[in-house]
Amino acid sequence: MRSDKAECRVTNGSAFSILFIGAVVVTAMGCGTTQETTEEDWAANPPVSSSAQLEYRVDSLMNENRRLRQQLDAIATENRNLTARTAELETKLGDAMASARIPTTTATPPSVDVSTGYAAALSLYRKREFDSAINQFEALLAGGVRSDLEDNCHYWIGESLYGLRKYTEAIDRFKQVLSYGSSEKKDDAQLMIGNSYFAMGNRDAARGEYNKLISTYPASPFVSKAQEKLSRL
Repeated sequence: MRSDKAECRVTNGSAFSILFIGAVVVTAMGCGTTQETTEEDWAANPPVSSSAQLEYRVDSLMNENRRLRQQLDAIATENRNLTARTAELETKLGDAMASARIPTTTATPPSVDVSTGYAAALSLYRKREFDSAINQFEALLAGGVRSDLEDNCHYWIGESLYGLRKYTEAIDRFKQVLSYGSSEKKDDAQLMIGNSYFAMGNRDAARGEYNKLISTYPASPFVSKAQEKLSRL
């Protein structure tokens, strides 16, 4: 009887040992599988380093800055075109009002038709026919263009000379615009003086002219352009 009980305890102990060993093996296999899965996930999706994230952010900001600069250049160009168009419309309006008046005496016709002449000169400038544009604006000045358009003619002559890379002559014309008492082209001319010096490689003179624009015409739409140029000097 004692022998049967002892054998029973041995059998039960052996069965328990087998079950325990089996559980340990299964657990070890599960841990191994988890470790392999984690290593595979890391290899497929390695963590992004902070330096890589910073480099990506810097590239994004530089691209955004470049896009904004292009927009500012486009806005400045459009503003200048609108200014020219406004001057053209003002000329046509003034001529229309003058022709509507009943003349008391027979007036001597001007040597240059201001209405068509000014529009034609602007058209030549926009087509980048700078030499022809200069000749047309010069003819307007010589033919007695209205006083409120004299500064505009000098300005567009300066722009045409700038387009021809005759920067010193362009500066002289832009300075003539500044000599007028109430010209709406003064801040435009001041910016172009700075641009001319910049194109000539005279950074000190360009810096002085851009700063003069900012201090003299703080409300000008060209202030931001001058500041952007200063940041590149």
